[in-house]
Amino acid sequence: MEQKREIFTPEQAAEYLQVERETIYRYIRQGKLVASKLGRTYRIPRGSIDLLLWATRTREDITLREYTGREVAEFIRADELDEEAQEIAKRFLSANQ
Repeated sequence: MEQKREIFTPEQAAEYLQVERETIYRYIRQGKLVASKLGRTYRIPRGSIDLLLWATRTREDITLREYTGREVAEFIRADELDEEAQEIAKRFLSANQ
């Protein structure tokens, strides 16, 4: 069984979306595709690609995927900061005020 890729390089994202690599870099520069820059290269989470597809869909009345309440609750839980991350966020916010 093939494991579903969660992180893409720009080249992998271009292949997945069947577009040119430069299109991926343009989307990143324009803010249409969220990526993390690690060293000299980008990494793109699958969720960012899914959001790009959602934002550029041709029909507003059609969804790409319906999520269950359980899935939505899991997304919210996964986005919550643990205690250590909350402390780091507090230090960062207080340093920038």
